[in-house]
Amino acid sequence: MATAVKITEKGQVTIPREIREALKTKLISFSLLDGVVILRPIHDVGGSLRAYAKNAASTASFREVKEAAWEEAVREKIKR
Repeated sequence: MATAVKITEKGQVTIPREIREALKTKLISFSLLDGVVILRPIHDVGGSLRAYAKNAASTASFREVKEAAWEEAVREKIKR
């Protein structure tokens, strides 16, 4: 499905309803690859980060989980 949309002066676009419904999320990520914009759904940021924070308590705030996940990711990167 391809649809043309206008970019506003503020850089905003309206994602067509059919695409929003197909994504089933209100949070997306944009990336640019070889001049092509890629839009990907992000379904559960908190749950995704929590998987990386091995020692995070289940009642931890999103910020705590995010910080723990970053720390764990950095430790894993340094090990390599």
